Amino acid sequence: MTPRPARRARERERERLRRLVVRAVRAGDGALHRWACGPYESTLAVVALVVLAAAAPVFAACAVFDWLFGGRVGASGESGTDAVPLLIAGAAIALFALGLMRLCRFERRITERQTLTALVLGSFAAVAAFAIAHLATGAVPPTALATAFAEAAATVTGTNSTTIPTVDFDQRLDLGGGMLALRAAGQWLGGAAFIVVLVRVLPHLGVGGLDSDGGVATRAARRLAPRRAGTMGRLLLLYAALTVLVAGGYALAGMPLTQSGLHALTTASTGGFSTYADSLGHFDSWAIESVAIFGMAAGGVSLPLMFLALRRRDPARFIRSYEFRLYLTLIVGATVIVALWTGDDFGSAQIFGFEHLRRSLFAVVSVISTTGFETASFVDLSNGSQAILMVLMVIGGMSASMAGGFKVVRLLTLASYIGRELRRAIYPSLAERLRLGRSTISETTISRIVGELLLAALLLIPAAILLGASGLDIVGALSYAVSALSNVGPALSYVDPDLPSDVPAVGSTGHLAAVNWLGHLTAGLLMLLGRMSVTAAAVALSVAAYPLVTAIRHGRWRRRTHSPMSVR
Repeated sequence: MTPRPARRARERERERLRRLVVRAVRAGDGALHRWACGPYESTLAVVALVVLAAAAPVFAACAVFDWLFGGRVGASGESGTDAVPLLIAGAAIALFALGLMRLCRFERRITERQTLTALVLGSFAAVAAFAIAHLATGAVPPTALATAFAEAAATVTGTNSTTIPTVDFDQRLDLGGGMLALRAAGQWLGGAAFIVVLVRVLPHLGVGGLDSDGGVATRAARRLAPRRAGTMGRLLLLYAALTVLVAGGYALAGMPLTQSGLHALTTASTGGFSTYADSLGHFDSWAIESVAIFGMAAGGVSLPLMFLALRRRDPARFIRSYEFRLYLTLIVGATVIVALWTGDDFGSAQIFGFEHLRRSLFAVVSVISTTGFETASFVDLSNGSQAILMVLMVIGGMSASMAGGFKVVRLLTLASYIGRELRRAIYPSLAERLRLGRSTISETTISRIVGELLLAALLLIPAAILLGASGLDIVGALSYAVSALSNVGPALSYVDPDLPSDVPAVGSTGHLAAVNWLGHLTAGLLMLLGRMSVTAAAVALSVAAYPLVTAIRHGRWRRRTHSPMSVR
């Protein structure tokens, strides 16, 4: 039976849109190679400068948004308060970046170490651009450079953490419409950049995690199209379609249109930034929370898996996915545990009430997807429920998804690895290969997963010490270190009640505002490391330190031993 004409028309429209995206990606890549043709060969410099130059059109779009809709969402109720500073900052950054880029060119061959270093430099360049925007608009005091770094890192990495105070009892953040749009767009663009990295960088390095069949998830993403540009176009279209769907859901649920657009950007990217200090709890609407639960849960699902299920019209592919079943099981099981594990003041009517189940489900989905939205403070939950949420922070979403964390299948693979090593301790001659579902996991993949976890664990200890020295108690320091590294944001202890009244929220979201400049630097670095992988940062650090190590080994100050000369 031939397909209906309407279906054919829809397929032609989707194919035309996909081709437009692919052509745009290829045209941008060609223009970049034609412009960067200078005498100095450095791919690392070109990548950092491209990221800086890309900030200019984003700043301009947010300035236009501020002129048109800034009065509806800004704290002051006036439009255009951030427009001119954003335009000036964007123009200055673009001129600086394009001028230096003209002097550079791409290298003919780039190693894996240089690829990871380019990823780190690009992340820091994006942070620098957004930090300049915070300083230029007055969102952060001109002398608070560490605070601007932390705010920019939260924007780029999609972490719901801020130092911006509120201005009234309505819990509006003290930001203009342009900066509210810039922070939301920054989190969304950070997710789009992750898709580019997922397709172009991580497949060559094998550090992207596992997919549902036990292979490397980034290789599964690369196989979606014959060419990488086509794969990126498909995944970016899927990402944009999910954002539009969530925005429409928010609007139908009763959220104002401008608020719907801003919150959709931070929901689809699992960023969690809201225009209100009390997050989505400000709206107190079950319909809005339902849309957020769907958007957050979808953000934690593997993008290649979602694309294949939609492209082939095969919803059963989700159920066949080993990783998706485990992800869904964690959500349902954790929701039941959090709902039942309550304080002594809860009766059976409250435990099984709709309101309590609704808040439990929202908290679990928000944490496991690393979005960080709140309807009520996580601190109000029982100690056992908080422990469950902290475990979910570490786990995170599925591999090759927008969510942060260590990823579901990585921890499952690590558990299988530990079980095999225990069996080897009993049976030393045991020869066994690890399997996930029906696929075999290579020893190289296992070693990379173990190394990533060890590096993250070793990083958390000094980070918690620094956060504790910056003003947090031990529970707040440790939980906020885990939350920042997993790109969640809220922590699991009350902020010191003696803090000034302009702290955004006393509870689980005021920890970044409670620490000093040292805590801001620590938190910002944790957010960046969690988003771009601790392994990538360690490799980039080794590349940066290589000249110094070489100088120490072969420098003039090296102690030389002279053998005695024998004279005949």
